[in-house]
Amino acid sequence: MTPLPPLPAGRLLLRPLPGCWWMAGGLGAFCPMLGPDGALRLYLGGRDAEGRSHIGRLDFDGPPEADRAPALRRLLGPLLSLGAPGCFDADGTGYPWLVEADGAMRMYYVGWQRLGGAVPFRNQIGLAISRDGGDSFFRFSRAPLLPANDAEPIGHGSCAVQRLSDGRWRLLYTSFLEWAATPGGGHRHRYQLHTAWSEDGLDWQRPGDVAVPLADAGEYALGAPAPWRAGDGTERIVFTARGDRYRLFLGTADGPGRFRRHPAPLVIPAGDWDDAMQCYPRILRAGDHDVLFYAGNGYGRAGIGFLPLPAGWPA
Repeated sequence: MTPLPPLPAGRLLLRPLPGCWWMAGGLGAFCPMLGPDGALRLYLGGRDAEGRSHIGRLDFDGPPEADRAPALRRLLGPLLSLGAPGCFDADGTGYPWLVEADGAMRMYYVGWQRLGGAVPFRNQIGLAISRDGGDSFFRFSRAPLLPANDAEPIGHGSCAVQRLSDGRWRLLYTSFLEWAATPGGGHRHRYQLHTAWSEDGLDWQRPGDVAVPLADAGEYALGAPAPWRAGDGTERIVFTARGDRYRLFLGTADGPGRFRRHPAPLVIPAGDWDDAMQCYPRILRAGDHDVLFYAGNGYGRAGIGFLPLPAGWPA
């Protein structure tokens, strides 16, 4: 396939807000939604001064548009903070993914723990529930949704959850493969995207389906899957891949839980806030067009961008 052409530029810049303790250390991954009034809501992770992460929400005064970045109207948070000492999310919550189901809002999220020794942390997926439209959340369980097993003993990360037309639930998620020793000392994680299935979105079966594998030896991290149905009806996915730096890639469905990736990364005109990193993509349907959101340098610390996608993209 030929490389994708540059996308039209349009950006929403966010920075840690003065006086907001739970994002004093920077922004992180997020999930965009439209509120009841059609205005943009961003559920996002923020880091405090001690590096611990929490999930809150930013409400804007309208939807994202090509010629207008909506203004921040309200800040709520944290809506989901640290878990109890010793639990899987004791040192932070982040990477939210929101799904409305059965009269409630589900927030699938990543909890993490600091570890000692060669491996610095462990990530696992949790679930929180809202009964008031996303203004407050309570934990579904103090335990992670995907327990460790022999095939996946290390941990799990960023995810996307969907209720499919046949009633089943599908989970695309980051699965840690190993912490590999590096020549200079220390260890570096390797992970790729896997698929799990469920009848209720709570109890998941993991048959070992690989949604997107690592491309080569130089690539070591795939994450933040963002599936959506394109205008031509084809299921697509945008995700983050890390080799020499974070980039965004596109894939096309190649089976119920598998995607064939396009070889070239997405080409997005960069500014001084996203020239070193473009990651954590999300797709939002706003009116009659799709909008691609992504995090810039420093995993979003320098800001979050949005790009209204042209009609028919990427056909």
